[in-house]
Amino acid sequence: MTDLSGSTLKTPFSDFRFCSRCGATGVSVYGERAIRCADCGFKFYFNAASAVGGFVFHQGKLILAVRGQNPQKGMLDLPGGFVEYDETLEDALRREILEELNIRVSNLVYLTSAPNDYLYAEVLYKITDAYFLCEVEDIAGIEAKDDVAAYVLLAPEELDPQRLAFPPGRVAFRQLLEFLENR
Repeated sequence: MTDLSGSTLKTPFSDFRFCSRCGATGVSVYGERAIRCADCGFKFYFNAASAVGGFVFHQGKLILAVRGQNPQKGMLDLPGGFVEYDETLEDALRREILEELNIRVSNLVYLTSAPNDYLYAEVLYKITDAYFLCEVEDIAGIEAKDDVAAYVLLAPEELDPQRLAFPPGRVAFRQLLEFLENR
């Protein structure tokens, strides 16, 4: 697999040389999303990871994060992140926003989802992003934490979607604008 510059990217399969069950070296790609051991028949499927993003509103303005790390360091992003094992999407969003901005959100409403390609450490991860609208009443303790460098408050009409770090976030932002227009 190659990126837009022509560089070769690792797939999730790239680093699997041995079967995790029997230790054999006969591991090969099976179908589009799995590896299979030729010796013992073990199959391991690579499924999409789940991530969440929040359109966080405070007094009519969106609270957006400024990414503090790559990929897309310095770009605007929706607060959120990856869903942990045994965690609901809603709980993950609440946890991530608290970790990143030190605020507690409420009134979560599902908006949309989108597939995402997330390149990290030269491995391309397949992600399914779920986007929510939510509110925060009190931002007195807001601060940029974790992997967030800063935050900004903007009215939705002030945000140029090209400033958002990832294409699925831009798609979700257009969905948000349609939702707000039809409300």
